[in-house]
Amino acid sequence: IMKGKKKFIVIIIILIAAVFAAIKITGSKNNAKATNTVTAGTVEKKDIVETLSLKAPLEGTESIDVVSKLHYEILSINVKEGDKVTKGQVLATLDTTSLKDEIETLKYQLDLLKIQQSESSQNTENDVALAQIKLEESMESKQRDYEAALEVLKNAEKSYNSTKTLYESGAESKTALDDAEKSYNDAKRAVEGFNVSNGKVVPTDAQLEEIEILKEKGSSASAAKNIQIAQKNLEIKMKALEDCQIKSSIDGTVTRVNAKVGRFADEVGDNLPMFVIENIDNLKMNVKVSEYSIGKLEIGQKAEIKADILNGNTAQGVVSRISPTGEEKSGTTERFIPIQIDVTGSNTGLIAGINATADIFVNESKNTLVIPVEALYDNNDGTYAVFKIKDDLTLEKVPVEIGVESILELEVKSDLLNEGDKIVLSPTAELTDGMSVIVNE
Repeated sequence: IMKGKKKFIVIIIILIAAVFAAIKITGSKNNAKATNTVTAGTVEKKDIVETLSLKAPLEGTESIDVVSKLHYEILSINVKEGDKVTKGQVLATLDTTSLKDEIETLKYQLDLLKIQQSESSQNTENDVALAQIKLEESMESKQRDYEAALEVLKNAEKSYNSTKTLYESGAESKTALDDAEKSYNDAKRAVEGFNVSNGKVVPTDAQLEEIEILKEKGSSASAAKNIQIAQKNLEIKMKALEDCQIKSSIDGTVTRVNAKVGRFADEVGDNLPMFVIENIDNLKMNVKVSEYSIGKLEIGQKAEIKADILNGNTAQGVVSRISPTGEEKSGTTERFIPIQIDVTGSNTGLIAGINATADIFVNESKNTLVIPVEALYDNNDGTYAVFKIKDDLTLEKVPVEIGVESILELEVKSDLLNEGDKIVLSPTAELTDGMSVIVNE
């Protein structure tokens, strides 16, 4: 009996050992299959919006540089930076003293031409003599004015030098010195306004030219042409007189004042405009978009404007212009296309000159299958796939089509995917269809 029991125990031990061996072999096989550890994501069903984020400074929708080509002194500036102005408002006034003298001379020339035309039967010599007499009388009058101006200048210079000496010794105030200097400069300008040679007031080229015209015995057609030229010259000077009132051509806000009283209007300095006027009540962003993204944009698309100054709030915008041509960017072969985004609605808190970000809504899809961007696998042949994790922890490579893309997610289209399916994140080339995996929770 004991021998039978021993034999039975040995058989039992052998059977138990065989079972453990089988279990161990099965476990080894399973572990051999599940050699890849993956991280899983989930297929969701929801709305997805694609945006294109662009950054640029805010600008006024309308801006002008106010300049002048007139070589006349700036007498007054009527605005300062920050002032709101209306179209046609006078921003500055130029000194028109010499210009008015030129206009009077041209009027006088024109009158003489008209006299010549209407009294063509009169003796040319008489006309010349009359013109010379009038010119001489004019020169005599201007000579007296010039000599009087010289006397004023002499006294002003003497007063300035005296005041300067007293000021340097502490016996006179800076205000008195400034007043004396201003009087001296005014007197100099008055003297410089005369056409003088060797101390004598002489006729201008235009006046001498008129005398020469009268000396020539021209036809009536020639006289009419001369009148036409004189009228044109007068019109140019009259336009210049009008332009001595420097005006704004738009409604807006003065954002820069570079002009200074005492300077010439055409010599502001550093090629700067006299004034910069901007319509900053309506703002815009000028952005250059890569040629690889421009196909997503079209006029009328909405945008959400963000800026630090808004403290977390946003403003609304719209794509208002897309340039028909691209531009080069230094250091790259990529082309960029300028677009304009207008800020719409209430833009309280936004100001020109600060940086802002516009998120343009380029596409959206509602109630659709959405996966994390990192779950997409590129087959490198123009097609894409995801690796679905089946219930038995094996992989199924599922072909997908891409739809709307956001920064972190994208829409996929496939009959083999459903909401709630588990998919591999960051799939690698080592993964294959049917492979067993260990899911890293």
